[in-house]
Amino acid sequence: MIARLRLDEGTKAPISAAAAIHGDLRRKQGNTVAMAVEESRLLQVSIFSMLHKDVKCLDFSMLLPDVVTIADEVDAQLKQQMLRFMAADAAKLAKSN
Repeated sequence: MIARLRLDEGTKAPISAAAAIHGDLRRKQGNTVAMAVEESRLLQVSIFSMLHKDVKCLDFSMLLPDVVTIADEVDAQLKQQMLRFMAADAAKLAKSN
């Protein structure tokens, strides 16, 4: 997240290898897709709740573009996790056939 926020404006965000690894770990732990989506939702709620808590200290001209970036990055990382879940499911299915 921090690396993404530090990118120059207009720079394309790299694919998060850490998110893919996180997806593999969560799947091995027995998590479901629904659980991964809920974890992502809770992360966003936590981030935005902290921003709301400190709203008096924030510069909205700087904050709003970062909020968009944060939401986009959380969704992009969730996508990487889901791709790993689907790849593992496909491999398991192929192995059983």
